[in-house]
Amino acid sequence: MITSSQLRIGAFLNSDKKIIKGVEKENLRSNSSGEISNKSYPESLGSHHFNKFVTLDYSEPHLELVTPTFDNNHELFEFLQQLHSYVEKRLDGDILWNYSMPPVFNKEFITLPEAGLTNKSKLAYLYRLGLRNRYGDKMQSTAGIHFNISFSKTFIKNIGIDKNEFYLGIARNFMRLFPMALRLTGSSPVTHCSFLKGRDLHVEKLGDENCYLPKSTSLRVSRLGYYSEEQDKNFITFNSLNEYLEIMSRYMNTPNEKFCHISSTSEKYEQVNNGTIQMESELYNHIRPKAKQNNLRQYLQLQKTGIDYLEIRSIDLNPFSEIGIAQNDLLFWEAFIFYCAVCDSPPISSIEIESIKENIRRASEAGQECNLITGFDRANAEIDIKELTANFLNSLRAALKNVSSEGSFDQMFEEYENRNKLPISAQVIESTLKNGNIISFIKERSQHLSLKNNQELYKLFEEEKVNSINNFQAHLSSNELEFDEFIKKFREETQ
Repeated sequence: MITSSQLRIGAFLNSDKKIIKGVEKENLRSNSSGEISNKSYPESLGSHHFNKFVTLDYSEPHLELVTPTFDNNHELFEFLQQLHSYVEKRLDGDILWNYSMPPVFNKEFITLPEAGLTNKSKLAYLYRLGLRNRYGDKMQSTAGIHFNISFSKTFIKNIGIDKNEFYLGIARNFMRLFPMALRLTGSSPVTHCSFLKGRDLHVEKLGDENCYLPKSTSLRVSRLGYYSEEQDKNFITFNSLNEYLEIMSRYMNTPNEKFCHISSTSEKYEQVNNGTIQMESELYNHIRPKAKQNNLRQYLQLQKTGIDYLEIRSIDLNPFSEIGIAQNDLLFWEAFIFYCAVCDSPPISSIEIESIKENIRRASEAGQECNLITGFDRANAEIDIKELTANFLNSLRAALKNVSSEGSFDQMFEEYENRNKLPISAQVIESTLKNGNIISFIKERSQHLSLKNNQELYKLFEEEKVNSINNFQAHLSSNELEFDEFIKKFREETQ
């Protein structure tokens, strides 16, 4: 277990103490029967290419709700809650599926957004088509939450280290502690059997319509979910930015035998390239260092300006919250990353790589009841995950006591200590049995919010809808390269 540094806590106390957060929340759209929706992106939300608050992830029914950044969790939560409510009122009878595993698959393929007329939309279509050809629609149809976080420059300056090393250190500690977070937040141990149809995955039946791993916390995070065996072969340590960029470049530019049969030539485009990843967004890390996005693509921006924030990716939708995440969840993830920031973070060794990978596998597939690897001393080589999580929560509480107002985290800790005793994943299994199947349970947990509109935010959402349409039309009328030339230049950017 890593421990907090009093020097780092002091550096935070002597800073402006600002922690900036934002959320990207995915939801599949379902019809009233609990099947994946066959409807297109609603016109009432504008253009998904240019709406900065409501866009698409993998497919037409795969919505992504995006907040601006805030330093106040209450303001962040209100924005997300209002945006969720605004969107679900414009779904023409559909609901936002409040679970990380998808609704019922009612046809062979899910509808992908059309290629459109611009190079941007053609590239997006080709990327999605490549994902389908590599992994299939089902793996791409899990949904989750990305929590984006950054710290003030004064805090980093007070520690006395380079900002890249600061954020990479957090990423290393995140990987070390992530198994405990999975126990506390993993919420997808059950899936409808249609998710597994045609796939060689070994799970157990829970009634006639459900499949599960009895002690799992998150099928989505496990090898049964959002997972690439090809990427798993090369563990990213986050020991240096150069190493991270080199791996990303190699992944994009070195042909991968597994994907070489998929055409990537102008004769028939079926993927962006034949590398391990087609582009940066296919990197399936649980946490990703990010640069603020300008006109450059992410790889080049990181190379040019370095790391500006971290994207925590492997957060399940919480079906016991009305919108898939609660205020206490936001508090937890802020506290979790803060703790990673105020602990020293030595480089990850080749020996530690194997224990981290195994611990994450165990926590996702059996985290309700398993041991984690804590070292190589025979007497204490493995310790029960429940005990380790209790110790972690105690350490987290002690670290926050130094920097937060009294009582501000008490409610969160009370809830999360209860979750350690009875994980959310175990509650999902209980609720599935009570309702007869996972679909009935999640339909019940996905009903529209009864929420009074915040008029200021409603006006903002409406203005963004109009702006997205205008920006799309302006983009259509601009002169562009032929797509063959565009894709050639795109590939060359990271070589």
